[in-house]
Amino acid sequence: MKTSITTNAEFIEVKLKEIIEQKIGFKFEEPSNKWIVESIEMLLNSYPILRKFNYKKMSLAQLQALVESLFKFLEMQYSEEDDLIHVDLTEMKTLISFKEMMFWIVFALLNDKSHVDFMFREKLLDDIKISNTDVIDYLCDNSYFLKNSIKKECHFTLSIAAILGFDYYNQDPILSSLLTIQQCYKQDLSIKEYIQYRKTGQNINTKPKLKMQSSSIKINL
Repeated sequence: MKTSITTNAEFIEVKLKEIIEQKIGFKFEEPSNKWIVESIEMLLNSYPILRKFNYKKMSLAQLQALVESLFKFLEMQYSEEDDLIHVDLTEMKTLISFKEMMFWIVFALLNDKSHVDFMFREKLLDDIKISNTDVIDYLCDNSYFLKNSIKKECHFTLSIAAILGFDYYNQDPILSSLLTIQQCYKQDLSIKEYIQYRKTGQNINTKPKLKMQSSSIKINL
């Protein structure tokens, strides 16, 4: 079915409302989507293969196929299981960037997945300090963190709805300032130490339905 989409942002907004309202069951309010719409729009516009297409004449299915072709071109490795996308990053020497995280969020949205599971080597989280990553607070807020001591692996199980539903532009200024101060004060901590200090899943835990959904996936992992 064709859509009346004229810009990347309009496409994103259509898909965000669809997945949150149908799969998660709470209303998607326009003011809270601004930061993520702009982030995803910037991401889509950063690849020439995506910029050259006319979104006005493209269906959601066609755009999905386009993004999937970009994944193949970039040789992105992943597997799927029910509502979950597994991303094995155990060969990585750094944590993913904010841009990479947004890429997986777009991919999950297009494929109607509720979670993305990022798997890293445990040692990596010991070696990297939080000052060397721009994504850790988004992961802490919107993921459940799991550690497999036997395999020496760590997982961030990111809830797509949790990250989409949080207003990072209009969060409480006092809490935002405290978080900034905390991160600056703790910048010499390793990622693993910072996770223990901050805990994870704050935005997931604010909505019972999301908490139940993510907890179920956490148990299965």
